[in-house]
Amino acid sequence: MTSFQQQQMMRGPRWNRALSDPLFVLLLALQLLVVAGLVRAQTCPSVCSCSNQFSKVICTRRGLRDVPDGISTNTRYLNLQENLIQVIKVDSFKHLRHLEILQLSKNHIRKIEHGAFNGLASLNTLELFDNRLTTIPNGAFEYLSKLKELWLRNNPIESIPSYAFNRVTSLRRLDLGELKRLSYISEGAFEGLSNLRYLNLGMCNLKEIPNLTPLVKLDELEMSGNQLSIIKPGSFKGLIHLQKLWMMHAQIQIIERNSFDDLQSLVELNLAHNNLTLLPHDLFTPLHHLERVHLHHNPWNCNCDILWLSWWLKEMVPANTTCCARCSSPTHYKGRYIGELDQNYFHCYAPVIVEPPADLNVTEGSAAELKCRASSLTSVSWITPNGSIMTHGAYKVRISVLNDGTLNFTNVTMQDTGTYTCMVSNSAGNTTASATLNVSSTENSSFSYFTTVTVETIETPHNDGFTTTVQQKAGPTPSTAAWESVSITSTTTTTARMPLFTRATEKAYTVPVTELVGDGSLNGLDEVMKTTKIIIGCFVAITLMAAVMLIIFYKMRKQHHQQNHHAPTRTIEIINVDEDCVTGGPGMEGHLTLPPLEHEHLNHYNTYKNAYNHATINSIHSSAHEPLLIRASSKDNVQETQI
Repeated sequence: MTSFQQQQMMRGPRWNRALSDPLFVLLLALQLLVVAGLVRAQTCPSVCSCSNQFSKVICTRRGLRDVPDGISTNTRYLNLQENLIQVIKVDSFKHLRHLEILQLSKNHIRKIEHGAFNGLASLNTLELFDNRLTTIPNGAFEYLSKLKELWLRNNPIESIPSYAFNRVTSLRRLDLGELKRLSYISEGAFEGLSNLRYLNLGMCNLKEIPNLTPLVKLDELEMSGNQLSIIKPGSFKGLIHLQKLWMMHAQIQIIERNSFDDLQSLVELNLAHNNLTLLPHDLFTPLHHLERVHLHHNPWNCNCDILWLSWWLKEMVPANTTCCARCSSPTHYKGRYIGELDQNYFHCYAPVIVEPPADLNVTEGSAAELKCRASSLTSVSWITPNGSIMTHGAYKVRISVLNDGTLNFTNVTMQDTGTYTCMVSNSAGNTTASATLNVSSTENSSFSYFTTVTVETIETPHNDGFTTTVQQKAGPTPSTAAWESVSITSTTTTTARMPLFTRATEKAYTVPVTELVGDGSLNGLDEVMKTTKIIIGCFVAITLMAAVMLIIFYKMRKQHHQQNHHAPTRTIEIINVDEDCVTGGPGMEGHLTLPPLEHEHLNHYNTYKNAYNHATINSIHSSAHEPLLIRASSKDNVQETQI
């Protein structure tokens, strides 16, 4: 037996013992996996070409219908363009954790399954343009935390819903150009893209600019090839960092006043190949960083309203005023460069203010507006009481100039009181109009409602009765000074037949109804009217009741006097009679000498004669301790003596 055979016989039992050891088996399995991984990392699909140590894999124009197997795990660049792939299945690239660029353009992709890009933790660029996608595959982008560029151009996408890209907040560049079937973009379509720098929405048949407010860091915006027609103020709200704006071949006819005021950082503006004839006065004035503007191939109408643009071009691009635009009309200016025009070419007039501002009285804390309307081609600014000038671009916390020239106050304070001047400008000059804003304190605006009920009884001897007049007045009474009163007066007259009784009474009652607290105003005119009607109704009822009670009171008092003629206080009218009437009683000799009886007192004497005859001198002296009022009347004068 040779030594080799002896060694083999000795290795057999050892090998068997090693295989029975679980630890040895585990180590062996790990080694096999490592070897397999190394082999896979160094492989290249047979239908592809690989380079740079298998980090670059190109599989274009191979007629592939699925993602091929055997792609190296070291791959950083994978090109699958111009194939016949229709569906991207789940975990198709799960093992390509180092992949940075994935090109799937110019396929027939109509569906991307949820989780199709799982495992692509390092993916930076994803190209899906020129495919057949009809919706944004939002769910497929869930784990692409490092994605910077996404290309979806030229797909039959019909709508972009809200939060379509909120899973890829790291995006810097988004290409949505040539979405020719796009008919709807949601208000929140671009929510979450706070880091986006470039957006392409060109050739999408857009009729208006979508909401771009979430794109606070956007630098470049492509809007060419759309059907915008009108550019309105606020279309670029929030794009304070935008530097380049392209709107060529966008069929723009009108750009309204203040449309570009939000583009404070704009450097380049391209409006070439549109249908523009005029631009609003000082449209570019807020654009302090604007250096390049392209206005050629527009049918410009050269008149007084174009002069400001000529001056602006001379100031901003003095070396090349012929670069930008030519006059299209009128015919005698056709072909002339706008930058060569001046005021000698036209007869211009200062603007006209169609709706000047009016004085306004408001309460502190409320909103207010001072309107100033003029031509849409003019510029509107406001001079505040402290002398500062406000335009649409100069926004303050509470005060702003709206697109139509209105000065808007969201929350007025006492410091806002003063005179505000609206200044409308065009190439020929300025026109101004002023208005005063009066702001009153909330402390002076609180008031309460009151009512005064006055009951007056007037005796009329001609009709043997008396008239009771009830007056009711209701109105606001202020808590403090400086208030404006509004009074509501209603009068009710009640007449009752009563025996003659000499008495005049006037009483006033004040009934508080409502006391307002807080801002001192009722909630709406309807509530004020309703409350007023209720108050008036209540007061009318009260006055009628008071009148009835007064009538009952006088009736009871009359009955009381008839039952008890020894009243504590009474009034006696001494009537002049003849001397023979005076001597009717021995006790009357010491009294006053009475003048002859006048004819007009005869009726009174007959009326009271019986009463005097039955009244004894003792009854008069019995009440001597009480005041006795004697009225001596004559035609010329009246004297009263208290005994």
